[in-house]
Amino acid sequence: MKEPTPTLPAYQKNRYQDPVLQQQYVCLGHKIAMIRRSLGISQRQLSTFVGISRSYLSKLEQGPGLGGVSLEVLYKISYCLNLSISQLLRLRVQDYRLCNKHLSEQYERTEFFKLAQARFLERTRLW
Repeated sequence: MKEPTPTLPAYQKNRYQDPVLQQQYVCLGHKIAMIRRSLGISQRQLSTFVGISRSYLSKLEQGPGLGGVSLEVLYKISYCLNLSISQLLRLRVQDYRLCNKHLSEQYERTEFFKLAQARFLERTRLW
């Protein structure tokens, strides 16, 4: 007889799927990217200094889908950006506004390209 699969208690479930936490990750990643760019540091340079891959740093800066980041990585990033870790993690209303503006612009671009691709495919079918 097959035993039922145990379910995890609520406190042990993956919290990275939570939309509030995802918003935090997106804004933190956007903040890291903005500071890095303002200092003229490339993703490759920062990832080399921190000791992570460039693709992981890219995922960190994009935010969504990231399954958490270690405190050690955040500490190294803040050190390389010449910030304290509390300055890096402090997300102010201004940070959320910049992040939301960036995301809405990115969403509009994505929707524009989807529409353009759909129109192109429709025209090629007519020929």
